[in-house]
Amino acid sequence: MNRGFAIFLIVLVGGGLFGWREYEMRMRERLHHDFLQEKVIQEREKKDQIDQLKNLKDIEKTKFKVQVHHDSRPETNTYAMILDATGSFDPDRGDRIRYNWKQVSGNQIRLRPNSSSGIVSFEGTPGEYAFELTVLDNYGASTTITKIVKIEDEPNQAPIVDLEIRQGTGSN
Repeated sequence: MNRGFAIFLIVLVGGGLFGWREYEMRMRERLHHDFLQEKVIQEREKKDQIDQLKNLKDIEKTKFKVQVHHDSRPETNTYAMILDATGSFDPDRGDRIRYNWKQVSGNQIRLRPNSSSGIVSFEGTPGEYAFELTVLDNYGASTTITKIVKIEDEPNQAPIVDLEIRQGTGSN
């Protein structure tokens, strides 16, 4: 083999190795970058999930929860509730306020005495009920809030079995 060709082959192989090395480094950098980017996305998604759970927890805390009392009568499964907004007021002295209650979710109930009273009541079965209350003044300014009432099922435990086995015929 002539020397010129051998040198050419060495340069060609060396250049190929150098090119391969450069390609390999670029690929490692790209993989590392992609890995870091995926890690950032995963961390962001994890933070979003934690934030959503915190929001759900906060919403759950704001619910007013009651439980139907156990009275040994399965046919009675309601709970009487009172919603009292009479502590509401207008900071402008002399302004009169009006109330407007509206049920926005839950089993349909009837607010008594009516939806424009400061205090209303209802008889509810187990479930969640959302109520929107708008308090208006005589100038038309208003504030609206939503409250959730959760009535939980009547507690009931299963009977406890106490079985005794003994020898005999059944007549003492």
